[in-house]
Amino acid sequence: MQTIKKTFFQTLNWFKDIIPMLLGIIILIAMLKQARIFDTMTHYINDDFFWVILADIFWSISVGNTINSYIIANSFWSINDYILVITAFLIAWVSVWIIQLPAESYFFGKKFAIIRNLLSFIFAIIGAYLVYFLYNL
Repeated sequence: MQTIKKTFFQTLNWFKDIIPMLLGIIILIAMLKQARIFDTMTHYINDDFFWVILADIFWSISVGNTINSYIIANSFWSINDYILVITAFLIAWVSVWIIQLPAESYFFGKKFAIIRNLLSFIFAIIGAYLVYFLYNL
């Protein structure tokens, strides 16, 4: 019984810590929806590969809890159902860690960290196109 009680209070503390972050993400998404930034940018740049690379670069340097990527991707889907860019975003957010590169280099070695991040970056692009292809079958 003591373990269940302890786990329950740990879960409550986790929710207490995560709620401000989720609210911040929801506010950010609401601002993006109102700004219509995607509609404006896609009006001027209509190149799929450019958008995939841009999403891959931008989200590779972003830091955040992995669960947030699914919330953001769902909101991006409601803004514009652009599966190619959304998939590149998801894969890059989860697998490429440019911000954590110094720590990863320290623990695993500089060569390993750089190669892993470069391969993750490339596979985010390949994975986005693969999902796009399968989605359109």
